[in-house]
Amino acid sequence: MDVLKLNKKAWDEIGEKTASPYIKHKKYLEIFNVFCSKLHKNDFVLDFGCGPGIPFTKELVKRGFKIIAIDISETMIKVAKKNVPEAKYLRVSMTDINFENKFDGIFSGYTMLCLDPDNFKIAAKKAVKSLKRGGFFFLALNEPAPEGHDEAENYTEIMDQKMYSRPYTEEEIRKVFAKLNMKIIKVARETVNSKAYGDEYTLLVLMQKQ
Repeated sequence: MDVLKLNKKAWDEIGEKTASPYIKHKKYLEIFNVFCSKLHKNDFVLDFGCGPGIPFTKELVKRGFKIIAIDISETMIKVAKKNVPEAKYLRVSMTDINFENKFDGIFSGYTMLCLDPDNFKIAAKKAVKSLKRGGFFFLALNEPAPEGHDEAENYTEIMDQKMYSRPYTEEEIRKVFAKLNMKIIKVARETVNSKAYGDEYTLLVLMQKQ
């Protein structure tokens, strides 16, 4: 099954109902703040899967960064433009971007977990290529539950829409990004619960391009 097409269809249907709840969570906000502190006003930041634009695209604009935001969903882009008109938007998959040494920072808030391992590696390589040397990458996703993970569980339903969502281990993340000359400088974890997504074992990673 083509997970990109599956998820695009789901996000087009869900639309603005998916405003991120994570800004309320202690560790998430802590790492996000560290990421922002590494950057300067008017730095270029890629929002790597912006969704409806709130709260994080809006927060990145508020903090004075120049934002280019991408998303695979036309619905999400349309809603995000309305919510945060100050950013620039591109309707494109994370696997299809074509930037080189453009961004001082990349923000990926629970977006790369929508990629299967092969597409994850493609998107990671494209993202790092788009990052300037010395630039920072904030990556938030889920890791497997303590009792383990069955790959069959990657296909799930969110808001009545079938989609693909896969947890990644810290070891997997380190393996992918070490090959791309990225240095991990901070890792944090937090167990969170929301009405939309249930219990999540979040993995928060801050990296720098060497």
